[in-house]
Amino acid sequence: MAGSNKRWAAGRGLVAALRPAGDAQQLGDLWRRVEAEADGSVFQSWLWLGCRFDERFRRALVLTIEAEERIVAIGLLGYGGRRFGLSQFWLAETGVADEDSVFIEHNGPLVVRDRPEARAAWFEAALRPRAGLGWILRLSGLGPEDAAAARLAGVTDGGMLRAAPWRDLARLRAAGADCLDVISANTRQQINRAWRRYEASGPISVARAATVVEAEAWLAALADLHRQTWETRGKAGAFAGAGFGRFHAALVARGVACGAVDVLRVAAGDRVIGYLYNFVWRGRVSSYQSGFAYDPAQPHEKPGLVCHVAAMRHYQALGLDGYDFLAGDDRYKTSLADGSVAMRWMRAAPRRSVAAAILATRARIARWRG
Repeated sequence: MAGSNKRWAAGRGLVAALRPAGDAQQLGDLWRRVEAEADGSVFQSWLWLGCRFDERFRRALVLTIEAEERIVAIGLLGYGGRRFGLSQFWLAETGVADEDSVFIEHNGPLVVRDRPEARAAWFEAALRPRAGLGWILRLSGLGPEDAAAARLAGVTDGGMLRAAPWRDLARLRAAGADCLDVISANTRQQINRAWRRYEASGPISVARAATVVEAEAWLAALADLHRQTWETRGKAGAFAGAGFGRFHAALVARGVACGAVDVLRVAAGDRVIGYLYNFVWRGRVSSYQSGFAYDPAQPHEKPGLVCHVAAMRHYQALGLDGYDFLAGDDRYKTSLADGSVAMRWMRAAPRRSVAAAILATRARIARWRG
C-alpha cells in the first residue's frame, strides 16, 4: 500500500488516489476544504488531526476519492510498521501506542454531504487487492455507517463494540424541559440531594477558561484530580502518557480561542467540585475528560453527576444540540443519557490475502473462546 502517488478508477465515476501525506500546511488546507462540505466529528477535523502532525504522522498516507476533479472523501492512514510480514495501517492514528493514547472516536473517512456513495468507495479503495501478502487496516471508533462500509469492502474481524451514550439537548430545549426531567426518579433524587448539599457552600456555577493560560492551569488541576481518582483504583489514568500530554497541550493552544475546546470549572461558591475537558463542534459537545474532587466530598455528594448536570444545563442555555459522553458504559453516562451511538474498533484486510486469512483465523479463535 505504501509507495509513490497512485491513481485508479474506483467505479461509479469516482477516482481513488493514494499519496504520501507530505507537508502539514498543504494537507491542512486541503483537509479543511473537504471538512467544510462534510458532517464530520471533531475527531475527523484538522483541529484534531493537525495537532503535532509533523511529529506524529511521519510516514502517513492520504487516500482520497475524487469526482470530476473534486475531492469527495479523504482519510489519513498512519503507518504502524510491519508484523508477521504484514504492513499495518491505522485510520487517523499513528500506530504508536503512546501517541494513540489520545483515543479517537467517531472516526472514519471524511465524506462530503452530497456524495454519500464516496464512503463505500473509500473503504473499497483502502482494501483494494494488490500483490503481496496484503496488509491490515486498523479502524478505531467507527460509527455504524463506516463500520458497515468497512465490512462490505473487505474482510474484518468481529471487533470491539462500545456504546457512546449522549443526551439530546435540542429536544429538551424545544420541550422547555430540564435534563433531570427525563431520567429515573432514583438518579434525579440522588442528584437533587447532592446539589443541595453543595449549595450549602454557595451557588453552583460553571465557568469556562477564557484564555489558553487559564485553560492550561485548569487542565493541570483536572489532571491532578483525575490521577488521584485512578491511583485509588491501582491504575495510572489517561494523563500518564507523555504523548497524551503533548497532544492536548497543542490542542488547547489551538482550540480555546476558536471555541472548539472548553475547559470548565464547576464550583459551589469558592469550593471546586470538578473540571471538565470538552470539545464543542458543530452544535455538539463531546465530554472527553474530567477530574472530580472526591476528597473531601461528603456522603451523598456526587461530584461527577453534579458536574455533568451543571455542564448540560450550561450548554443547553447556550443553544447547543447534544451532549456526548463518548464511549463507555459507565453508570453515570447511562443514567444521564437518552440515546447512544454504537462504535466499533476493528481490523480489516483485503479479500483473498494472507492478511484476510489471519483475521479469519483470529475471529474463529475469538468465537471459540467465547
